[in-house]
Amino acid sequence: MSATQHILHRRLPIELEALLGEGRRCLLVYRTPGTSAEFSVRGQLLGVLRRGQTDYLRLASGCELRLDWLISVNGHRVAS
Repeated sequence: MSATQHILHRRLPIELEALLGEGRRCLLVYRTPGTSAEFSVRGQLLGVLRRGQTDYLRLASGCELRLDWLISVNGHRVAS
């Protein structure tokens, strides 16, 4: 079994579920642990994958963003 698995995450925020597979670009705002600074990335969501016990959002650009770092999607706050 591969260390990376593509998953369907049952607890995805509704804003993310709506964007997956639609081909639309979105704005994701996130914060890394230990900092109060917020960062953003804009791109097309391809899906969610899991490595070990951590879930990642995968973007068409090749960027992967930890799901637990996510603050908002297109201006809509997501549960922490």
